[in-house]
Amino acid sequence: MKAYKTLFIRSEIVTKKVLSMTYEPNGDQLARDVQAALMEQADKGYELVTTTPIEANYQSSYPHTLGVMLIFKAIV
Repeated sequence: MKAYKTLFIRSEIVTKKVLSMTYEPNGDQLARDVQAALMEQADKGYELVTTTPIEANYQSSYPHTLGVMLIFKAIV
């Protein structure tokens, strides 16, 4: 078993208005994906250490969330 494990959970974009540079992630699906990852890693003997949102600008000054980086540590 590895001491640490890193997962990236990508968020789906449901609203995208190009002219106003509006991007909206599907928060419900992202929450379900994160919950599934937490449960799967707990079953494998890992606990969550940190969570980091990953954002992007895509040629504009309006960032939007691409997803979430989860770092897990093995439970010994």
